[in-house]
Amino acid sequence: MKLQSKDSGAWRNVLVFDAARTAAVEDAAAALLRAAGGIGTAMRICDGDLVLAYCEQPTCVWRAK
Repeated sequence: MKLQSKDSGAWRNVLVFDAARTAAVEDAAAALLRAAGGIGTAMRICDGDLVLAYCEQPTCVWRAK
């Protein structure tokens, strides 16, 4: 599994993690987005090339893809 952040229009890997840690990674990533304020950033969680969930500002709520 990997957490990716959208930066300048491209998705960038932030970290690789075990699937068992998905909930903790989602919580931490949403907190980072909230801390960033109004910057138009999004994050997503992927398993290989398959996007499983995404989170966007301003709500920073994870949604299944």
